[in-house]
Amino acid sequence: MRTAVLVVVLSAAAVSIATDPLSRAASCDVVDDFGAVGDNRTEDTAAVQAALRSCKKVVLRAGHTFLLRPIELLSHNHLEINGNVAAWREIETWPNSTNKLCSETSYMTPPDQAVLVPQKEALLWGAPPLLNVTISGQGTVDGQGWRWWPLKQNTSHGEYWHNCRPHLLFLGLRNVTTYGAVQDVHISGVTFKDSPFWTLTGRGLRRVTFSNVKVHTTGCGYFEAPNTDGFNLQGEDLLVEDSSVRNGDDCVPLFPPTRNVLVRNMTCSCGNPPVVLIWPAANYPLTPPPFVVGNVENVHFDRFTLKGTSGGLALKSLSPFVGHAHNISFTNFHLESVQIGLAINFFHQGFGGTYVDNSVPGQRFGATASSVLVENITGTVAMNAGHIDCLGNKPCDNFRLENLNLTSVNGSALEGLSCMNASGVAKNCEPKVDCLQ
Repeated sequence: MRTAVLVVVLSAAAVSIATDPLSRAASCDVVDDFGAVGDNRTEDTAAVQAALRSCKKVVLRAGHTFLLRPIELLSHNHLEINGNVAAWREIETWPNSTNKLCSETSYMTPPDQAVLVPQKEALLWGAPPLLNVTISGQGTVDGQGWRWWPLKQNTSHGEYWHNCRPHLLFLGLRNVTTYGAVQDVHISGVTFKDSPFWTLTGRGLRRVTFSNVKVHTTGCGYFEAPNTDGFNLQGEDLLVEDSSVRNGDDCVPLFPPTRNVLVRNMTCSCGNPPVVLIWPAANYPLTPPPFVVGNVENVHFDRFTLKGTSGGLALKSLSPFVGHAHNISFTNFHLESVQIGLAINFFHQGFGGTYVDNSVPGQRFGATASSVLVENITGTVAMNAGHIDCLGNKPCDNFRLENLNLTSVNGSALEGLSCMNASGVAKNCEPKVDCLQ
């Protein structure tokens, strides 16, 4: 495996300022205090970065558009965005990350054959340890993603343009397998528009909240805005609420290891539904075997409206299919013309594949799910009611489906859900669910 070597070089003064919040001013305006122009033509990266190093609170005022290359968020910072942030428009000169790798080859490539290179840096990023960060305001962060999305079709670099496009916000490091690398982050009010890749991404999070946040892409669905996940998160004690996602991929995907998450009062449009992923705890193929089992537990999705998405709710496993989902609930969902109702499968997002986990006695497959509640789901679907398809001998255990009322968009009757290797109970469901063992 060829791996790029990453080196971070900071001046002593920069390190001192960045790590000593007591030396910072209480608040500053990047225009008045640091000479930012905010005319969407002049680059303001240096001014905004200097302000974050020098001030506890940094204000990007309304009525201005600040043209930026990647900006590092620091501990004990409050970034108030009332104006607009526009991502650097020359993608050929977009900086590489100094601390994150991506795979130039497909993530299905065996680890010993993967080619790792620096990730394109996120427009807003923070490296661990990252503590006590707030992003608030009524402004917009525009990633200019439509400049990047067509490059997904560029095969001259293998999978490079597919896997290595910049995120709009990235907190932590990509292959973190613990909790607390990023702590006490609060993001509210801001619109995140047209990310080149995943929009709001976090790894190793603890006590992180997103409130009244809007994720929006001008492209609708995967083929127009590929891989523009909304809230792509991993960590513990997380809250996402009162927010909306219009995008071209997963609305709220949760990666392992993750626990104690509440996502409520959300609207998802165009892309995919909220989803729990069963996958090794470290991102394959960025880390080779042996894999750390990736578990997701105590996750609750409540009060969702899904409009034109690929499904109403989802639980999926990705190769190499190692991990467990436990105590997961999807409650009070309203579906409007989604493709299918329930999309629960362990077959590499429905495309097939198996993984033999020989480390678990008596268990052929390593992907399992238990204590999953699906309750009060209503609305219309375009294709079918969905499926619960699991690997191995009943690895989906103790599922409870109650108060499902799904109809076809054209008013015709729907066939019942299909099941494979799943057990549990179903009550008051239409169409009827009689496949759980």
